[in-house]
Amino acid sequence: MMSIEQGGVEGFELVCSVQVDGNRLLKLLVNDVVLGDCVWQVTNASGQVLERSEIYQDLAHCLRDGLNKALK
Repeated sequence: MMSIEQGGVEGFELVCSVQVDGNRLLKLLVNDVVLGDCVWQVTNASGQVLERSEIYQDLAHCLRDGLNKALK
């Protein structure tokens, strides 16, 4: 599987992570809770980013879409 560079999420902080399966983790990263800038990303067990979303303005939608994508 291809990995994604770590760049592009500077200033974002991890607010939650969900174990999807034995090898993948869904992480929700937030830049500004007040403004709602957030992204989701799926990583493998060694922390390599497998997939990342564009920036969302709504934390709930970001989490929903991330879970939907990770569980497919």
